[in-house]
Amino acid sequence: MSRTSAQLDRPVTRSRAAVQSLPQALTLLGGDVFAALICFGAVNWMQDELNKTPLDLTYSLTWLLIWVMLRAYQGFYPGYGRSPQNELRLHVISTLQMAVVQFAATFAVHDFSSSRLALGLMWLGLLFVALPLRYGVRALLIRAGRFGRAVSIIGAGKTGELTVAYLQQHPDYGLRPVAVYDDDPSRQGQSLLGVPILGPLEQAVLEPLTSHAIISIPGARAERQSQIINSVHSAYPITWATPDFFGVPNQALVPHSIGAHASLEIKNNLRSLRSRLIKRTLDIVLVIIGGVLISPLLLLIVLAIRLDSPGPAVYRARRIGRDGREFFCLKFRSMHRDADAKLRSLLESRPDLRAEFEATHKLKDDPRVTRVGAFLRKTSLDELPQLWNVLVGEMSLVGPRPIVQAEVPKYGNVYRIYKQVRPGMTGYWQANGRSDTSYQERVEMDAFYVTNWTPWLDLILLLQTVRVVLLGKGAY
Repeated sequence: MSRTSAQLDRPVTRSRAAVQSLPQALTLLGGDVFAALICFGAVNWMQDELNKTPLDLTYSLTWLLIWVMLRAYQGFYPGYGRSPQNELRLHVISTLQMAVVQFAATFAVHDFSSSRLALGLMWLGLLFVALPLRYGVRALLIRAGRFGRAVSIIGAGKTGELTVAYLQQHPDYGLRPVAVYDDDPSRQGQSLLGVPILGPLEQAVLEPLTSHAIISIPGARAERQSQIINSVHSAYPITWATPDFFGVPNQALVPHSIGAHASLEIKNNLRSLRSRLIKRTLDIVLVIIGGVLISPLLLLIVLAIRLDSPGPAVYRARRIGRDGREFFCLKFRSMHRDADAKLRSLLESRPDLRAEFEATHKLKDDPRVTRVGAFLRKTSLDELPQLWNVLVGEMSLVGPRPIVQAEVPKYGNVYRIYKQVRPGMTGYWQANGRSDTSYQERVEMDAFYVTNWTPWLDLILLLQTVRVVLLGKGAY
């Protein structure tokens, strides 16, 4: 029997797709169970060392089982198609919900046999242990080629290419493009970023190879778009459609209904006063705590800079801030004192370096950088003085990258969005490639960040920045 016949004899269904993802779901569930056992065991060990009453095994494991069931209901197993910030938000909410419910139940029945402090420590441990362990288990599944749901991409144009590229670059998203369909005969038989273009849209509908399809033809006329969506939806249990908002950050779109018609709200989260207050509060709290903890490191860096080369330890650079106002952005000095003169001379004599600098405002092999400066740049420690900029309200811990006046024309219309917020010590581009990204990609990432901001996105970007810095990726 041919593959086509087999596909028609065994239609793709949602239940069949669920069965195919069951081993991945059970593996991730096992990781959460293991995290729960680690936290339970650690707290009981501590109680034993302090000669305190241990947590009751049956009672505690019952609540932990309910926690796992809640996460299953929230779609954590396997959790395809979920952004990191949304995953973090759901993890924190589900864990805190269960902690509050258990404490409430304990008070309701007047059962104080278990230490409330021990219970609190168990849930606190789970808050910090479960998600990193989940990331580790998922990374092992990805490395083994066992994670993800196969998806078909409908449309091989620009949007289809961007969709395939994103899914390939983010395997933790859990969607693996395996087939592309397009009505353009010249594309058929070719490939899109390594994914075969199998045939026209009719073939995708008559011979579905996956349970999930992503329609990426935003430029089609409304009547044709409706026809495509209805046809694909009838053949695929899971159907996503890319709306005709090319260039608008996807997570800024919120669906609404106006009668029988769908409407999309294009959000700009950081224009909300509440969001600004939350973000500013997080900045102040984290900067004060972090500044105290790293103060010895700051003194060591100052000493190293002064011993390495003559000149001040801190450098002030004029940058554009919120509402287009300029401010002095602080950095540890990483260049020689005559850096500007060296740069002018270098760019005049080296057209290749001039082109590189004009494109990115950076030089990969910059002769102006000192020995200590090279280390500071590689580890991003040169940006630590900006904690003062954050404290006084000129910058934020996370935000668009600070730019100079000469870069404003390159931002085009995005500059209107950019100047609505404070620039950040780190941001979306630093956590996703740093200097390895193109200038246009950085601009797009800045726009994405402003319109899609949430506290969870800030926390994820801070964690991702730490990971990128430790790995030393994209910094120079």
